[in-house]
Order: sequence, then structure tokens, then C-alpha cells
Amino acid sequence: MIFQQSFETGTLPADWKTANIVPIFKKRDRTDRANYCPVSLTSVLCKIMESIIKERLTKFLDSHQLLCKEQHGFSRGRSCVTNLLETLENWTKALDEGFGLDIVYFDYRKAPGRVRHRRLIEKLKSFGINGKLLRRWRVSLHQDQ
Repeated sequence: MIFQQSFETGTLPADWKTANIVPIFKKRDRTDRANYCPVSLTSVLCKIMESIIKERLTKFLDSHQLLCKEQHGFSRGRSCVTNLLETLENWTKALDEGFGLDIVYFDYRKAPGRVRHRRLIEKLKSFGINGKLLRRWRVSLHQDQ
């Protein structure tokens, strides 16, 4: 009932928006703060609702074939490993056929915490995704300016 009310009103209970930030050790010296990654621990109910939204969103994107075949992240049966394998296969094929190969790497270490929310909302809208929760999110972004 809480989930349905949230979907209908486009709002979330305030407690669901609160997160406990916990430092997770990455590597090397434990006394160096740079070797810890902050992780947000949110409400279990919020996580359940997120998984429901993700499942519905994934089904919608799949059924309308809105993601290209090169999309590996957040796609069922695809991962960083499948992305690397396909990339290696493409490089090997190009070299076998006598083509030259230039490779450029980007460091996206800090990318997960840097989502451009307005751009994401516009992308979802262009896919035909537009409901109360999305509209509410868009309004709250404008209020945060």
C-alpha cells in the first residue's frame, strides 16, 4: 500500500530519503582517508521500491528495444566482462584484417557519483517515460537550484 501510494502521489516517505554514509575501505593504507569510498545505506523499503522500478523500467526498455546492443551496464546477461570480451574480439578482428588500431582510455573512477540528473530525466522522457515520480523528481531538481 505504501508503494502504491508513493507511485500515485509521486512522493516518498521522508525516512526513505535519509541515508547513513559509511566509509568502505578500498586498498593500501587504512589511515589514509583517500583509501575509503563513501557508500550510502538507505532504507530496505526504499531498496525494494528501487528494484521494482528498475524491473519495470528494464522491461519497458527491452520491450521497446530502446537500448543499443553495445549497452552492457544494467542489462540482463551483460556486464563489464562481456563488454571487455566483445571489445577484445573487435580489436583482434581489426588487427587480423590488417587495420591499424588506436585506443583511448578514460578514467571514470569518480563517475558513479556524478550523474547529470537533468540529462537523465530528459533521456527518460525521450524514451516515453513520464509519470508522477519522474515529474516530481524534475520539480524537486528545479527547487534545489
